[in-house]
Amino acid sequence: MSHFLVHLQEFAHLELRQMLRARTALVAAALLLVAGVAAIVDGAARVAREREVIAALEPALREEESYLRKTHAPEDDLGLVLYYLAMPVAHAPNEWTALSTGLRDVHPYSRHLRFLGLVPQLYKTDIENPLKQLSGSFDYGFVLIFLVPLFIIGVSYDVRSRDDDLGTEPLLCSQPTRLSRVLALRLALRAGLVSAVWLALLAFSVAWLSLPLDARAGAFALASLAYIALWFVAVFLVASLRRSSAWNAISLVGAWIAWCVLLPALVNLAIVTASPARGGVELTLAQRQEMNAGWDRPKRATMDPFFARRPEWARTQVPEDRFSWPWYYAMHEVGDAHVARQVEDYHAALARRERWTARAALVLPPLALELVLDRMAGTDMATELAFRDSIAAYHEQLKQYFYPLIFNYKGLAAFDIDAVPRHRFDRAPPPLHLSGLAGLLGVLALLGAMLPLAVRRIDATPWLEEASASDRASSRPAAGQGPSSEPCTLLPRDGEARET
Repeated sequence: MSHFLVHLQEFAHLELRQMLRARTALVAAALLLVAGVAAIVDGAARVAREREVIAALEPALREEESYLRKTHAPEDDLGLVLYYLAMPVAHAPNEWTALSTGLRDVHPYSRHLRFLGLVPQLYKTDIENPLKQLSGSFDYGFVLIFLVPLFIIGVSYDVRSRDDDLGTEPLLCSQPTRLSRVLALRLALRAGLVSAVWLALLAFSVAWLSLPLDARAGAFALASLAYIALWFVAVFLVASLRRSSAWNAISLVGAWIAWCVLLPALVNLAIVTASPARGGVELTLAQRQEMNAGWDRPKRATMDPFFARRPEWARTQVPEDRFSWPWYYAMHEVGDAHVARQVEDYHAALARRERWTARAALVLPPLALELVLDRMAGTDMATELAFRDSIAAYHEQLKQYFYPLIFNYKGLAAFDIDAVPRHRFDRAPPPLHLSGLAGLLGVLALLGAMLPLAVRRIDATPWLEEASASDRASSRPAAGQGPSSEPCTLLPRDGEARET
C-alpha cells in the first residue's frame, strides 16, 4: 500500500507539473478570475446606484411638496394638488443582489406612485436600452452558470484521449494502477484548479459585498460546488466512451449548448405557450379605455359602481353638470375595478409559469442554479409579484387617507405630508429555492450512478486484451517447428503493428 501511495504521489506531482506548464489553462483560469471579479465589482456598483436612487426618493418628495405649496393657494382643492403629487415606492436590494440581476434589469425597482389609476402605473415597464435587455446583464451568476463550464471543458476534454493522440496509452496501462484512477486523478487536479478560482471569487465577494455567512451562504456554496462537480462528472462519462479529443470537445460543447442555451429556451417557449397571459400593456390599455369612456357617460354611471365598492361615501353630493375631483378619482378606481379580474388572471399565469419553471429546473442544472441565485438575491418572479402586491396594498392605504379629504372637499391647508403613509417592502429573507437545489443534487446523483459503468468501460481496455491474446497466439510454435524468432508486436487502437 505504501508503494502504491508513493507511486500515486509521484504521478500526481508529474500531472500537476504538466498541467501548470500548459500556459493555456493558466491563462484561461486568470481570465475567468478577472471576469468574476469584474462581474462582482460591476454588481456592487449597480446596487450602490440603486441604493442612491432609493435614498433620494424621500428628499425628492419633500421638494415636490414644497413646490406644490408654493404654486398653489392654501384654499385650493386638494384633488388638484394630488393630481401632481407622486409618492415613492421601492424594492431595496439585499446583500446578494449584486451577484444576480434577475428581473431587476426588466422591471423597475423603484417607482413614483400617483393618486390615480393603479393598473397603468403598475404594469407599464420603463423604457430601457433594448440591446441591453437582449444581451442581459453581466453578473456573477452569468460567470458561474455559463463561463465556468466552458473553462472546465477547455481544460478537461482531452483528459484521456491525449494518451491516444501521443501514443502513450499502452505505457500508461502498464503502470501498476487502473486507468480509471489515473483519469480520476487528472480530473481531481483540474477540479482543484477550478475550485481555487471559485474559492477566490467567493472570498472576494464576501469581502467586497459584506455578505453574511448564514444559511444562504451555505446553500450558495453547496449549489455552486454541485454544479461544478456535475460538469466534471459529465467530462468523465464522455471520456469513458474512448473517442478522439475532437469528438469529446464537440460532445461537451454540445451538452453545454443544450443545457445552458437550447433547452432553457425551449422550456420557456413551452411554458409561455401553455400558460398564456395578457401583457401589462394590454391591461393598461383596457383600463385606459374604460376610464376614458367615463368622460362621455353621466356622472351617476360612474358613481353608482364606486358607491357600491365604497358605501361609506354614498351620501357624497357629486354635481352632474360640472367636473369634480371626487368623480374624477372615482372614475380611476372604477377603471381599475373593470380590469381587476384580468389582473388576477395575469398574476395567476405568472405564478403558474414560475411553478413550471421550478419543475423544469429539476432536470436542467443551469436553470436550477439560476433560480437558487435569483431567490437569494430577491430578483426572482415570486419576489417581483410580492413587490407588486405591496404596491397595491399601499395604493389602498393612500385611498384610506386621501378619500376623506377629497370627498369632504378639503383644501391644501388640510394636507400634511408627514401624515401620509409610506410604502414599505421589508420582506424577510426569502426561503431557499429547494426545488432548484434538489434539481442540482438530483442530476448530480443521476450522473454519479453512471460512474461505475464508466469506470468498468475505461478499465476494460479491450483493444489491449486482444493485442495480448494475438501476441500469445503468435508466440506458440506450430507443429513440427521450433520457437519463432520473429519479434513480438503490440497492436495499438489504430491497428498498426508496432515492434516491441
